[in-house]
Amino acid sequence: MITRRKWAATSAALVACALPGMAQAAYPDRVIRIVVGNAAGGTDDAISRFVASKLAAEYGQGVIVENRGGGSTTIAGGVVASAAPDGHTLLCLISAGIAQTALRDRLPYNLRSFTPIVGVGGFPLALAVSATPPASIGSVGELVAAARSGNGVTFASGGVGTMAHLNMVRFLKTVGGKGVHVPYRNNPEGLQALGGGFTQVMFASASEVASLRSDGKIRVLAVTAPERLGLLADVPTMRELGFASIDPTLWYGFMAPARTPADFVAKLAASITKAVRDPEFQNRFRPMAFIEDIRTGPELDAYIGAEVARWREVILENNIRITD
Repeated sequence: MITRRKWAATSAALVACALPGMAQAAYPDRVIRIVVGNAAGGTDDAISRFVASKLAAEYGQGVIVENRGGGSTTIAGGVVASAAPDGHTLLCLISAGIAQTALRDRLPYNLRSFTPIVGVGGFPLALAVSATPPASIGSVGELVAAARSGNGVTFASGGVGTMAHLNMVRFLKTVGGKGVHVPYRNNPEGLQALGGGFTQVMFASASEVASLRSDGKIRVLAVTAPERLGLLADVPTMRELGFASIDPTLWYGFMAPARTPADFVAKLAASITKAVRDPEFQNRFRPMAFIEDIRTGPELDAYIGAEVARWREVILENNIRITD
């Protein structure tokens, strides 16, 4: 005869055995939010919104994008780092987000506050110069000469510690030149200043400059891609010009709070990869020079570590700090 005690013990054992499968089957059980560290309209926002739409369709749950701009993506990082590790709050991490961990003294989180889900790829940068007098520059040779003379060149960026800032600092050091940094609130404002002749040079994403050079206010001297790009086929690579080490990418990856269950992370990684490999995604973002580069969680973790080391070296060599 089965006693009440035996029945309770058997029931508990059955529930315990079923829990892992039940947890995975139940996830997600409510709205997922993807937190983006910039205002709506940027490439990180566009990629996140596309991924959100595909996850919503696959999971049958709402997936929203929450724009938490400010602090060069650190506000968004703090939101996700402090969220419950239940797979329902994700971060779209971009290159600038890594640099901030080396730049800032009092961040409420670090990169170990997150679990890498998957890296998806990114956009090469383009070296753009003003074509508007008196800031006009006609070639890489002219740019290097200007950087080596007098006070050097004025260069724009979307803020301290952004890829536009750090890459120009690195380029100037490589050519033995000098420059005055003019930070703006974002890349579009920096490019507007460049086109207006208020600054002389800027590193920006290839997709951004490709759409702007047709008005004749900026010139594109080089791209950081491994080979020439279709939308800028007449523009040489930095490697072709003898700057093989200047090869950064504005890359994108998705992260979850640390200690998020491994099965949730694996499910998200598979779904996000599927979204990025969807022909609709490719047709939309590849013409903008997006280069797919899928990295699994461990691969993304290793890549982030290498990027931290790269940019920390640039930051320390040039005494760049933010002390807020």
